[in-house]
Amino acid sequence: MISSLFIGPIAVGTLGPKWGLVLGMSSYVIYVMCFAASLFFDAGSTGMNICAIIGSSIGGLGAGALWTCQGAFFANTCQHLADAKGSDVSEVTSALASNFAVWYVGMECVFKATFTALQQFADMSSSVGFVIYAVIAFGSTVAIALCPDAPAKSPSTRPGLCDKASAAIALWKDPNIWLLGGSNVAFGFSAAYVVGYINSNWLKVAITDATGDPQLATNLIGFLGALICFVAAISSKMFQVVNSYFGSKVPVITFGAVCFVAIGILSFISAPNGRGPGGWGWGICIFYVLQGVGRGVYESTNKAVFADFYTGAKAPAAFANCMMQNTAAGTIGFLMGWGNLPKQECWPLFIFAVLSVPGLLLAQRIQAAKLPNAKD
Repeated sequence: MISSLFIGPIAVGTLGPKWGLVLGMSSYVIYVMCFAASLFFDAGSTGMNICAIIGSSIGGLGAGALWTCQGAFFANTCQHLADAKGSDVSEVTSALASNFAVWYVGMECVFKATFTALQQFADMSSSVGFVIYAVIAFGSTVAIALCPDAPAKSPSTRPGLCDKASAAIALWKDPNIWLLGGSNVAFGFSAAYVVGYINSNWLKVAITDATGDPQLATNLIGFLGALICFVAAISSKMFQVVNSYFGSKVPVITFGAVCFVAIGILSFISAPNGRGPGGWGWGICIFYVLQGVGRGVYESTNKAVFADFYTGAKAPAAFANCMMQNTAAGTIGFLMGWGNLPKQECWPLFIFAVLSVPGLLLAQRIQAAKLPNAKD
């Protein structure tokens, strides 16, 4: 969260979107290697904890640069392509956001399912798995380094270091950056709720009831994470068709909001036997399907909306705020779960999911007032 506000804009302003991406991805390689190293220590030992904390810190710092630079790279690419094809920028952002989401979450699905399968059926240790995945991550980083850059179409004057660091915060005076944030915040809370609370409290009870095997729930966590990614990948491609059909991104943002609200509503159903979702057996998977659809909206259409509103020099600061809103909500959500406040966690999920649609509509009106000929 902190890195996205300060390090991300500095990385874009100093290195440019592509080399900022390389920096962020390099930190992810170190992040994975630290967890591989931690597993060579005894469980709960000081060495393991130090490796995990160092790895998490480097990964968090890199994430702020990675996702801010990714947003700027995406927005710049859309502008270049729209100009080259003579297309409307909104159409290009919708198509490329969908393609990005399919490849990104689709490969995450494959790698999550493969990791779990290798552990369960090939007796691969976690340490070996982390090393293998770190090597793959390094190969991806090299591939990005060899790709062409996507500089802004209208480069601004070179700001100083302090201006770069404060670029994301400087955008806070723009009401649209907050009006567009409903989906970011709702996704952050829902991710913390599903991955944190549901996995820890309801999943084991539900799967044990369905199969009689209490260990199966633990083994399924990786596959259920892959299920979220699979649903997100499939749905994000469908959303491109919906956006094109309606000529607007509002219907898809609305559908995502409905899925986030449904996650919260289902959590308050006490049947059967007063145990709620813990007594649903395989029906517990509905939470992971809804989360997958919501993530599909977040990774594709929601990011396309930000690229529509913020182009050129404003794109890095906008996507830094996008990342900040999501990670801030996720952080608060995990802290609420840790503090045993799961049902209270549903309320901000409700509120921001419901506000996401009117927020987008109001932002469009403000944008239209500034640019009378602007399209959705």
